[in-house]
Amino acid sequence: MDLAPLTSLAARQHGCFANRQLPSVALSLDQLHRLGKQGLVVPTPFRGVRRMASSPVSWHQRVMAATGSVPGSLASHRTSAALHELEDFLPGRVELLVEHGSWRRRGVTVHQSNDLVAGDRDVVLGIPCTSLVRTLVDLPAVTWEGRCGRALDRARRHDRTLFERVHARHLEVARRGRNGTVALRALLQRRGIGDPLGDTGFEQKALDLISRGGLPDPVPQFKVRDGEFVAYIDIAWPEQMVAMECDSLAYHFGEVSHQGDRTRRRRLTLLGWDVYEYTYWDVTKGQVTVLRELREALGLPSAIGSPRHAR
Repeated sequence: MDLAPLTSLAARQHGCFANRQLPSVALSLDQLHRLGKQGLVVPTPFRGVRRMASSPVSWHQRVMAATGSVPGSLASHRTSAALHELEDFLPGRVELLVEHGSWRRRGVTVHQSNDLVAGDRDVVLGIPCTSLVRTLVDLPAVTWEGRCGRALDRARRHDRTLFERVHARHLEVARRGRNGTVALRALLQRRGIGDPLGDTGFEQKALDLISRGGLPDPVPQFKVRDGEFVAYIDIAWPEQMVAMECDSLAYHFGEVSHQGDRTRRRRLTLLGWDVYEYTYWDVTKGQVTVLRELREALGLPSAIGSPRHAR
């Protein structure tokens, strides 16, 4: 049995590996059990993840093992803040973010989200985690405002555009009832970022534009299921199979871009959906073009003039 591939894989992952990764190193579960009896691999606290017995136990290993036990998950919130070395955030309890589902793991806090995009994903020290921007957007939901403010200020020392990037992502995910929305808005406004009267969220601005433009009422957060594939479309017209996705390219630079969003869009297209992707700039500054394209996609006659009360 050649253990070199397994040893190399574990070395890249803080000494641990998930059972589902065994085919990539040409090992079977029976061989894994034999390695366990020989004392070469040992269990971790997380189902489906083991570690090399020779590897030291560490917090980073625990985080890696936790993400390995929940497919597609990202280290998030206070855990991601510690990975990004934000002010006041030290290694502690593991927090994960998943797109959908009701995952439960002992010793881990699992958050769920319907608004992850490729730019929300990063890798730090080999561990999949939320990006710096997404981490700062999420933190006010789980910890007190002053602590989040210090993290914001410390991070901005290394990136003078950070407040604007956090504000842009906040606008895209902000919605009534989302934990931390009010606190983050207040933090940014105290730093001179944001409109105290106009911060209504990206998706709401898009819905307002659709209403002013006289388009048919859409269905927000429309669920599409095809077998095990599940996707939530930001704004949908199901009868016409037209989807409007509220996305941003502003924070893809400097972060690891995963294939998740592209794969999701391709799958929707294969299912017959006509997908239109718009940025915050499109919805707030390019309104005439957005409405013209959506009218064409919905098979409506062209409209003359700009949307009512466009700003």
